[in-house]
Amino acid sequence: MHYRSVSEVDDSAARLAAIVASSDDAIVSKDLDGTIRTWNAAAERLFGYTAQEAIGRHITILIPQDRWGEEEYVISQVREGRGVEHYETIRRRKDGSLIDISLTVSPLRDSQGRVIGASKIARDISLQKRLQRVADEANRAKDEFLAMLSHELRTPLNTIVGYIAMLQRGKLDADQASKAFGVMSRNAQMLTQLVSDLLDTSQIVTGQMRLRFEPCDLATIARDALDGLRPATEAKQVALTSRMTSPAPYLGDPNRLLQVFWNLLVNAVKFTPPHGRIDLSVMKTPHGWRITVTDTGSGIDASALPRVFERFWQHQDGDFRTGSQTGLGLGLALSRHLVELHGGTISAASPGPGLGATFTIDLPSNPPSPSASVDR
Repeated sequence: MHYRSVSEVDDSAARLAAIVASSDDAIVSKDLDGTIRTWNAAAERLFGYTAQEAIGRHITILIPQDRWGEEEYVISQVREGRGVEHYETIRRRKDGSLIDISLTVSPLRDSQGRVIGASKIARDISLQKRLQRVADEANRAKDEFLAMLSHELRTPLNTIVGYIAMLQRGKLDADQASKAFGVMSRNAQMLTQLVSDLLDTSQIVTGQMRLRFEPCDLATIARDALDGLRPATEAKQVALTSRMTSPAPYLGDPNRLLQVFWNLLVNAVKFTPPHGRIDLSVMKTPHGWRITVTDTGSGIDASALPRVFERFWQHQDGDFRTGSQTGLGLGLALSRHLVELHGGTISAASPGPGLGATFTIDLPSNPPSPSASVDR
């Protein structure tokens, strides 16, 4: 039998102490009544108590009151000579803040093998928990988006398929057939817009959105957008007015700028009730051009304003303004990206629900050079 010398024992103890002292994990020992006996530097960093403040106090200084039952369970395991491994829980720092930790507890024995206490190793898992919450939220958002996308695609498709079947079976007279073709055309346009928005979003996310800068006129672009919306506003009996500096020369991508004007106006029409009003303004400023779209619609709650330009984001009831509209929540997000690619800014303001909203675009006199903005 090999007996270790006193120097070997001392050297082993010193090495073990050095490991405990330099560990990145909090290592704490306590006796069976829960009194803290040792406390390493990592424990001080993690929990905020110095060794002098912690040693001699009960371990519950680290445990929220609603979790004291966990300590009873851990001690019962230790008394029976069993440990607890990778137990995820929450502990309280000296400043009162809570922290996610993974806890491993092992029995401490005396020279006769009797359990006299416990050694705890606590590891900060706050980052892992935050990343897990982000991942869970992303998965939830993905599932919600796919469900919403399926609904948005299925609705116009079902309409088109239904009318085609009726036409094939000769169920419609000439007048009904003419109306059916109109309905199918509108639903086909809706599908085209949905797919186009998805493709544009994909290009933005992957950095492949292309701008083609050329001399254009913002007033002409605005009028084209207004003309395209007039049938919808007339059907809804919404007044559509404009105020413009004309001509309004600008160097930009006219098709993308038309898309921005169109998105803002469509959004305004969607949320403005019959007999409401929508005002479009294109005015010169000392630093460039300001475009505003103001409506007398359902307005935007203050809590929703910071999120209206997020991709796919809509109010939990369906959308951020009335809870009754449909869509993928892409139009405003695309508008923001397109405006930013022109070096501009876009913002939303509203006095509150039921009080209308104003969307404002500021475009600089000197937008980014085409070479710098073609692939962004």
